[in-house]
Amino acid sequence: MPGLNGRRVAVVAGVRTPFAKAGTVLKDVRAVDLGRYAARELLERTNLDGDEVDEVVFGQVVPSALVPNIGREVSLLPQFPKEIPAYSVNRACASATQAITSASDQIVLGNANIAIAGGAEALSDIPILASRRLADILVEASKAKSVGARIKTFAKIRPRDLIPVSPAIAEPSTGESMGQSAEKMAKENHISREAQDRWALRSHTLAAKGTADGRLTAEIVPWLSSKPGEAVVKQDNGIRTDTSLEQMAKLKPVFDRRYGTVTAANASPLTDGASAVLLMSAEAARALGYEPLTFIRSYASRPLIQGGSCCRRRSGRSPRRWSARAYNGRTSVSSKCTKRSPHRCSRISRALRRRGGRSTRTSST
Repeated sequence: MPGLNGRRVAVVAGVRTPFAKAGTVLKDVRAVDLGRYAARELLERTNLDGDEVDEVVFGQVVPSALVPNIGREVSLLPQFPKEIPAYSVNRACASATQAITSASDQIVLGNANIAIAGGAEALSDIPILASRRLADILVEASKAKSVGARIKTFAKIRPRDLIPVSPAIAEPSTGESMGQSAEKMAKENHISREAQDRWALRSHTLAAKGTADGRLTAEIVPWLSSKPGEAVVKQDNGIRTDTSLEQMAKLKPVFDRRYGTVTAANASPLTDGASAVLLMSAEAARALGYEPLTFIRSYASRPLIQGGSCCRRRSGRSPRRWSARAYNGRTSVSSKCTKRSPHRCSRISRALRRRGGRSTRTSST
């Protein structure tokens, strides 16, 4: 998106970790470690000196209470200068897209020449909250001036106070999850169960094809665990190569069991992973000898519609054009949270480059 000063933002490269279903092969890995892993690999693959990077921006939907500013923690990699500006953004599922647009704006404005934007999520490691009453008692006990006073305070604890608050990926204002919102959108837009299943099957089929021909695995840095004996994670584990419309039709709705259409087969899974994209001004890319994949021409805020069928119907675009032939749909193989935006940006950029495209548009929620 050129500014009044004529500065253009180039998408130079992107990389990601494998995306694994929550509770599986990446369940013991923190989001910050995944984010650092992706950012470090991006520097390695592009042979870019970290001192050249002017800004780091990362998006995360469910931050850890112990690592609330993941962007800053990523910037503390030894490859980066210690004074580099870095911050985190949260815009629900568009958080990493916001990271890209925020970094792009800084380049357009002339505040940065090179930036790394990314997203990371570890939904296997989400915060588990204590009850409010237990929290109040613990605070009161910490202020006690004697052992006796502390014991007296602890004596107030009842079994019900020890029940943890179950986490949920839901909007605080409505209490609804994304799946429940998807049910509403499907009804309002008259998207049938069959249409959703067909789109989900298409997503799995194209993702499997992209994995087999190397287009997806080329952007993945295999995860090497620090624990001895653990297998190297080389690819996404949410792609179903053995599913069919007949198998999908057997599953029952999850969020509206009586009248619903969203099932475990056509809904996005919760996953763990991270991705990062390298952005440069056109002048910086030229000076350093990098050939841009594409340029960010513009971006716009719009409601993010859950489910490819609904988005396709509203946009009026064909599935092939809408997905930029990037070997992935937007429903079943994608995840509910933020980390996919940078790798989607770089993948679509590569697809546009192969097809002779000159720019890409970025949308954020």
